[in-house]
Amino acid sequence: MSSEIYLMFFSSITLLAILNPFGNLTQFLSMSDGLPLNLRKKLFRYILYTALIIMLVFLFLGPLLMNYIFRISLDELRVSGGLVLMIMAIKNLLFSTKMIMKDFSFYQEMNDKEILRQSLIPMAFPMLVGPGALASVVVISEDYGIDVAFGGIIIAFIFMFVLFHFAATIEKIVGKLILHIFSRIAQVFIAAMGFKMIIIGFNNIFKLNII
Repeated sequence: MSSEIYLMFFSSITLLAILNPFGNLTQFLSMSDGLPLNLRKKLFRYILYTALIIMLVFLFLGPLLMNYIFRISLDELRVSGGLVLMIMAIKNLLFSTKMIMKDFSFYQEMNDKEILRQSLIPMAFPMLVGPGALASVVVISEDYGIDVAFGGIIIAFIFMFVLFHFAATIEKIVGKLILHIFSRIAQVFIAAMGFKMIIIGFNNIFKLNII
């Protein structure tokens, strides 16, 4: 039981690194800048609810799609998912500053319902939950079991609910610059995790015995 709990926390840390809540928080704060605090909190809750549902649905449907629809192996998914993580991490490292400086003033012209409706895409998917995160959920499920993956998702999203609930306070205390620095550091680890997934996948596919 204790080992399973450890794996859940380990999985949640892995997912948090990939979901990159600090980096996405800076994006969401920029996109919702100037909105009333209650509307901003409601928007963040909607984003997290939608992202959580996407993750849980893919947790249960992902292995079915992998094994019976697309007929790909777990190691092939590791290679493709790792490649996506590496590309996205490198892209965010090189171009994330431009994204933060992007103008989101058009949100000020929408009413509450339009903001909530139009923000779920892309803020919940693919900004928060992307293809790399979905592939990682399936890999965790296949490696450690669906219960461990489920627990890891729940723990990760509990942390993000707390983080996003106090987003305005965190922004005032540490500022967007510090959050941006955390985000850049996380991208390095995401790239490393993607590289590791690729190495493990190739090692198992071709029996290279390099790890």
